[in-house]
Amino acid sequence: MQQIPALKKIHVDQLYLDTTYCSPAYNFPSQGEVISYVVQKAKEAVNMDSKTLIVCGTYTIGKEKIFLAIAKLLESKVFVSKDKKATLECLELTDISSALSTEDPSSKVHVLPMMKITLKGLNEYLKKYSHKFNSVLGFKPTGWTYSGSTCSLSDIRPQTSGRVTIYGVPYSEHSSFSELKRFVQFIRPGKVVPTVFGGAGQRISDMKATFKEWLGN
Repeated sequence: MQQIPALKKIHVDQLYLDTTYCSPAYNFPSQGEVISYVVQKAKEAVNMDSKTLIVCGTYTIGKEKIFLAIAKLLESKVFVSKDKKATLECLELTDISSALSTEDPSSKVHVLPMMKITLKGLNEYLKKYSHKFNSVLGFKPTGWTYSGSTCSLSDIRPQTSGRVTIYGVPYSEHSSFSELKRFVQFIRPGKVVPTVFGGAGQRISDMKATFKEWLGN
């Protein structure tokens, strides 16, 4: 971002900022670091048992970088529902569309709604495909999994039940606290306008104080 000439020359009067994670509690690792971590865990699992199914949780859109990276590692298509495929094809991105399959559940990578990435949910899912797979490794990628007790990726501890293991990983399409700070200090707008207010009054006051500190005024 800092190397884009056009951004160095502009003046922004008001910056409308996605403040979903505008709190020091959400200073999680970069997307690249988390993707590398997830790919490594998937590689370890499949090396131990080639009949391990990798399942990635997603929302309506988002998390594509994670499941595409796993699919590339395993040289596998990504099995999705027809509705999910139709949604993702609206993005008109060839690398995503070409990786998807709605016909081959033997694909080593499956995508499910985030709410289904639970020990109970994935144990039930494994029963459906037990003739193809021995176990499931699930990933729940969301910034909300991050907490003060998780200081680095190496601190993450998986949940396990039977033949199902789930890793909650701090990955988000929203910027982390440190990324927001770097962006605001680079753009240096006249005013920052928060767009996500969870917690109402006190949180708004805290964010205004944070913006003032970042801009040094």
